[in-house]
Amino acid sequence: MMDDPLQDLSFDELLQLLTDERGNLETVREEILQRGTSIIQDIIETSFAASGFETEDLFRSGYLGLMNAVYNFDLSHGKEFREYAENLIKGEIRHHIRDQAKRVTIPKWMKDLNRLIEVTEAELLRETGKLPSLSELAEAVNITEDGLAEVFKAREALSYVSLSAAQRENDPVFEIDISKIHSKQSAVFPVEYRIRLASALEKLADLQQLLLHNLFLPSSE
Repeated sequence: MMDDPLQDLSFDELLQLLTDERGNLETVREEILQRGTSIIQDIIETSFAASGFETEDLFRSGYLGLMNAVYNFDLSHGKEFREYAENLIKGEIRHHIRDQAKRVTIPKWMKDLNRLIEVTEAELLRETGKLPSLSELAEAVNITEDGLAEVFKAREALSYVSLSAAQRENDPVFEIDISKIHSKQSAVFPVEYRIRLASALEKLADLQQLLLHNLFLPSSE
């Protein structure tokens, strides 16, 4: 049986073959994937040791990032391979942790309402040259000051999840009293009605997402 000539090459030489697109690219990529797993292990040990997740779970997520780096190295925008791969590996592991550790699903209407507030704040700043007060912002978005204050309470928890298991015990919890959110002025379609309708539609959307999700699950047969 003939020796694999790629095994005699250094990691940098393999990367050069990948960059130059010479030889059997698929074989080169497979060799880089095999050797690159040490990068994943280093990242887990140095950056995610306190995550509270099994190394095997994190490794699988990190491997997706490594594969992305190997097969899409042309999208690295001039970065060195290790830097590019580390960014993608860390991104996949963070995504896995936050997806698994997320305690409450943030409703879409809440995200949209926050977006409306942010856009309105920027418009008022552009028009007046100064940041708006709470009453000015409330007037612009037509939500009472108490309603806005209630929305602000939940902003920190919208997408925040600590990467450390110990710190996650103190993560902000998404809590909001919807009954306090009302339109400041009379409106044809008050915000409280829009929230109720959006909540009802999102429950239907959850069922749709479940069905779509199951389309990509492996068959049990």
